[in-house]
Amino acid sequence: MRPPSIRQKIYEHFVTALQSGEIPPRAQLPTEAEIAMTFDVSRSTVQVVMSRLMQEGLVRRQAGRGTFACRRDDDMQIRVGLDIHNIQSFEDEVALTGETVSFRLLSFAPSPLPDRAARKLDLAPGLEVFCLRRLRFVAGECIGSETRWFHPDLAMSMSAQALATEGVHALIRDRLGLEIGRIDAALRAVVASAQEASELGIEEGAPLLMRAHVLLTPEDSKILYGEALYVEPFAFRYSAGFQA
Repeated sequence: MRPPSIRQKIYEHFVTALQSGEIPPRAQLPTEAEIAMTFDVSRSTVQVVMSRLMQEGLVRRQAGRGTFACRRDDDMQIRVGLDIHNIQSFEDEVALTGETVSFRLLSFAPSPLPDRAARKLDLAPGLEVFCLRRLRFVAGECIGSETRWFHPDLAMSMSAQALATEGVHALIRDRLGLEIGRIDAALRAVVASAQEASELGIEEGAPLLMRAHVLLTPEDSKILYGEALYVEPFAFRYSAGFQA
């Protein structure tokens, strides 16, 4: 695997600083000239990185003032509630079109919780929990990937066959014996990292749609936090209502 470019290194530096709180929400970032001097790169390189961070909703630019860190999605003022009784699983939605979803299992093993997943599950960052990573295919074409971090209180009992063939709703229902009562979800645009581009067979920096979500039981116990990525040619539908 080729080493990351200087552009990718600068991008990852700021993503880490923004997500860890080292650069807190609403804080002003250094100027493009200051960043260019720090990393010994051209301002055009910095501009590409800042544009990517802005596209991913991590920073915002204010004309004449500078670049500022955005609030984390935990702090969103408007939330959209998705009614689980009106939303079928991804696999069921695809089945309505006459197609089926297949998977390629990348890994299923204990993994340290990243900061975002830890916040969503109310757990400590770095705690080891079972993490499921798979590629998704529709009609033989890769349409994205999924990463799921399961709450450590769950008794994990999933066969390799189930992990390679069943959707996550079926895994929760049939393998864990749990009922999904609510989904808290957020949709945002991101761009593909080098690893994601390699896995999905696309160009680094290509646009992706990310669906981040927490699955809860009817008693509001958290089951998992997941992030699903979808490549540009693929689309899907949701019905949603606004919650007060």
